[in-house]
Amino acid sequence: MAPFSFRLEQVRRYRKQLEEQAMQALAQATMRRDATLARIAGLHESIAEQRARLCRAESLSAAERWLTQTYETALKADLAHAREILAEQENEVDQRRIELVQKAQDRNLLDKLKEKQAARHALAER
Repeated sequence: MAPFSFRLEQVRRYRKQLEEQAMQALAQATMRRDATLARIAGLHESIAEQRARLCRAESLSAAERWLTQTYETALKADLAHAREILAEQENEVDQRRIELVQKAQDRNLLDKLKEKQAARHALAER
């Protein structure tokens, strides 16, 4: 009897490739999200520094106080924008995760079919 060959092997390899691409896309989206989280943490630190500087306001001139307050306001605007970006990136990570699960399920389906056909072929050989 001929050795076992899975007729859908090319399709299975293609689905495995799609799964790997989805895995890479998820990793990239996660890295972008993590970078935004780090930026948000940095903005929080900068805002805290500016507030501490304003608390020591007796040593600041009026111009320095105005400049510090204006800079803090700009930092808060940057923080709000970064949070909006973070929300979008969280959605992207969720979408990529869903895509990866779907691709893995598609590949697993063919893997199980291959196993069943290989088992039937082995049984028929015996």
